[in-house]
Amino acid sequence: MLNPYMTTYTATEEQQLTDELIIEAIQARGVDIRYMERTHHNYNALFGEDPTSSFAGTKSIEMYLQNVQGWGGEGEMMTKFGLTIKDTAKFVVSRTRFTEEFPNLPRPREGDLLFMPYTNAIFEIKYVENESPFFQQGTQQVYELSAELFELSHEDIDAGDVDINTFIAGIMNFDPETETDPYGKNEVIETTFQPETTFDPADPFGVK
Repeated sequence: MLNPYMTTYTATEEQQLTDELIIEAIQARGVDIRYMERTHHNYNALFGEDPTSSFAGTKSIEMYLQNVQGWGGEGEMMTKFGLTIKDTAKFVVSRTRFTEEFPNLPRPREGDLLFMPYTNAIFEIKYVENESPFFQQGTQQVYELSAELFELSHEDIDAGDVDINTFIAGIMNFDPETETDPYGKNEVIETTFQPETTFDPADPFGVK
C-alpha cells in the first residue's frame, strides 16, 4: 500500500501548484509563438487534406522550445528540385494557458501553424502528444507539439499580422534564379560547374 502521507495523485492543491510552476517556467524560459488556426472548407477524409483550407488571424501564446541545440530533422538538402529544408521542432505549451487563450479549441490541432518571430519561420503541427510527461501529480499539465517547417502550397493565408504576411509574400515571390533564401537563413547556394571530360581509351581512369 502506498504511503497516504506522501501520495499526491489526488491532491488538487499539489496539482494546481505544479501547474502554476510549469506556467511560470514556460513564461520565464519560453518564446512567444503566434498561433494560426486552420479552417477547413472541403476536407477530404480519404486523403486527409483540404485544397481550400485557409488561415485567418493569429494569437500569441508562450511556448517552450525543446530543441535547445538547434532544429531537428534532416536540415537542408540539395535535391533534383533544388534546396529542400526539412527542419523540425518540438514545442511545449501549458494546457491551462492554451484553454485561456483559445477557449473554442479543445486542444492544439494537427495542421495549425506556429510562427516563431525570432527565427522568422513557420511550422506546421504534425502531432500533438497529450500524455508526456505521463500523469505528473496525477494530471496532465502540458501539450507537446511535434512540428515541421511549413511548405506553402494551396493555402489562403491572411494572418492579419504584418510580419507573417510579409514573410508569406516573400515565399510566394521566391525566385530560385536569384539564389536568395526564402526562410531567412542568409545562406547562398553555391554550385560548381563540372565540364564534361572526353573519354580516353588509353587512360580510362584518368591517371594521366
